Amino acid sequence: MDVAGHWHAYAWTGHERPADNIRNDPTQGTPPLEIAHWLRKPARYVVETFDNTADGVEAASKWMRAGGDENEYASEGSFPLDERMTYVDDDLRRGGDAVWGYYSKQGRYVSRALVACPRAGAPCPYGR
Repeated sequence: MDVAGHWHAYAWTGHERPADNIRNDPTQGTPPLEIAHWLRKPARYVVETFDNTADGVEAASKWMRAGGDENEYASEGSFPLDERMTYVDDDLRRGGDAVWGYYSKQGRYVSRALVACPRAGAPCPYGR
């Protein structure tokens, strides 16, 4: 994978993990089966875009943490948010993707993704 020039942020929360046939449909806002396939979805599903700069990495990390704060992981005690953020921050510093898919304490399926862009075979939703 190439190092990100920027990241697109995607968020989805539902009652359960979507069925694979729905996840394969690029017109749906549900998390796809493959991370790169987020970029095939219409740009309206992009929540925010962060440039690969020190400020952009910090803002992307804050966005991801806010998602974790809003939707506490069902097994928070076994994998606390601060520990998960260590991995997110490392992935972002390397220019890679940072993706979560988990059940919250409220029993909802939560998906948060920071998808590195551009990448081979997946055009930028904004044509950048």
